[in-house]
Amino acid sequence: MHLNRSKLKISAKGGKNRKKRTVKEDIVPVVRAKKKNKLKILKTRTDDKRKIDERKKYKILSEWENLLGGHTAFILGNAPGIEQQNLGLLDPYFTIGVNRVFYIYDPTVLMWQDRQVWTGDKKSILKQKSIKVCNSKADPRNYFLNFRVRMGPFLFGSDPSVLHGTGNTTTLAVQMAVAMGCSNIVLMGTDCKYGVKGKTDFYGKNKDHKPYTLKMCRGAMQWLKDTCPVTIYNCSDNKLWETQKLENVIKKINPTKLSRETYRKVFCK
Repeated sequence: MHLNRSKLKISAKGGKNRKKRTVKEDIVPVVRAKKKNKLKILKTRTDDKRKIDERKKYKILSEWENLLGGHTAFILGNAPGIEQQNLGLLDPYFTIGVNRVFYIYDPTVLMWQDRQVWTGDKKSILKQKSIKVCNSKADPRNYFLNFRVRMGPFLFGSDPSVLHGTGNTTTLAVQMAVAMGCSNIVLMGTDCKYGVKGKTDFYGKNKDHKPYTLKMCRGAMQWLKDTCPVTIYNCSDNKLWETQKLENVIKKINPTKLSRETYRKVFCK
C-alpha cells in the first residue's frame, strides 16, 4: 500500500499522539500569583483590624449604661443649619455626632446606622479620633462598637446597645445618651428642612436622601418633644422648640467640662 506521507502530521518527538500543551497549563503561574496576592490582602486586612479594632479598647455598649449620669449630651445632626454654628465651643463637652458630621467636626462619639456611610467614607472615618459606634449591619469588618436597632416605634430604654425605631439616626443618638444617664440634651443640626439651593445636608446634596426623609425627621423630632424624659435645648433651625444660641445654652446649663482623653478613659475597659 502506498502511503501519502505529505498528509501525515508527525511531530519531532512523541509521534502524532503527543499531548499538546493546553491554554490552562500556560496560565497556571498567573493563577498562583493571584492566590498569593489574595493571601497578602487578607493578611493586610488582619493587621489593620488589630490596629483599628475599637472593641478591644472600649467597654461594650451595654456597659455604657449610666456612665455619664448628670452630664449634658450635645447631639450633632447633618442639617444645613449646623454649618453656621461655632462648633469649637463644644470641645470640652460630651458630643455624639451622627453620620457625616466628621466633615466639619470630630465628636466624642461618632454614630451611624447605614452601611453607605462606611462604604462611602471609610478612609475619612478611620482618621477620626472619635469613639465609633454603629449598627452591626454597617460594620462589615467588625471594627467598631455595635448597637442593634429594633423595628417598630421609637422607644427609650435602659440599654445603650439596643435602640428602637428606624428612619432617623439623631433620635437613636438621643436614646443612647439618655440610657447613658445624660440629664440634658442639646440638639444641633436637626432643622428637618432644606438649605439654600436645595441642600439636603450641610455638605450639599446627600445622594442617599429620600423624598420621605424630611417627613420622618419631623415625626422623630415631634416624638422627642412629646416623650423625652430629660430636658431638650434646641440650637437647630426648627419650630418645635424655641431656637436658642449655643453660647446662651452653655452659659445657662454650665455643662461638665472634660477633655477628650478623660472621656475616652471613662469608656475604656
